[in-house]
Amino acid sequence: MGGTRGYDIFPRTFKARVLLALAFLGGIATIGGYFAAFFSMASEGFFQVPPCSGSERSACLEEQTELLPDSQASCAGSGPRVCFVPLGQVDPDLVRDLAEYYRDEYGLEIGVLTPSAVPAERIDAQRGQIEGVALAGYLKTLFPEDVADPDVTLIGLTPLDMFASAERSWRFALGCIYWSDRQSRAVVSTYRMHLGSSGLVDAERVEERTRKLVTKYLGRLHYGIFPSNNPTSPMYDNILSVSDLDRMREPLAVP
Repeated sequence: MGGTRGYDIFPRTFKARVLLALAFLGGIATIGGYFAAFFSMASEGFFQVPPCSGSERSACLEEQTELLPDSQASCAGSGPRVCFVPLGQVDPDLVRDLAEYYRDEYGLEIGVLTPSAVPAERIDAQRGQIEGVALAGYLKTLFPEDVADPDVTLIGLTPLDMFASAERSWRFALGCIYWSDRQSRAVVSTYRMHLGSSGLVDAERVEERTRKLVTKYLGRLHYGIFPSNNPTSPMYDNILSVSDLDRMREPLAVP
């Protein structure tokens, strides 16, 4: 009996070798396609970060001076009323568009208070984010009389990335609502409103998402509407990401 040939991973016929070579080239082409898609996504903004990230964060702490002509020193008036508080370099067009929307859709006149800077020491050094509860407390420092007025609801708007509080382990928060002793205030971050599945979304989507969260806070603080378990409701109570905001439907049914 002749000696054995042993285990051979290469085909023994010419046809089989040709097929193996074609399969190998096909695999190389497929891998190349994955790399091309990867670099294409990178060039199209898949790895873009929202405004006010990294080195841009410091400049975003400054007050938004473009809103000074539209602003007022206090949320003056009588009866239940609402005012926005620009905190840092929030988009001025977004603030103006929000105020216009609530006037046209709900007949609600929302004032814009004097834009304020965000102190650098309020940014958590390890996280690179600002604490939502602390930022809501900062409103009391800026406008103590308005915060003390039970008829006033203040909603801060900031472009800075936010987390809820040190007591909660959440990676981020889109907003934070706070009320105590009849003091109604909330803060909304536009930072993650920019995020999409394949890059940053356009300004219209950012405004829509921001508006939906503001509407929820207005429903709770100004109109006294209870939260909802319906994911499409403007009062949906389990918002975990911008995808949840995208599913919510407007307008809010107000008294």
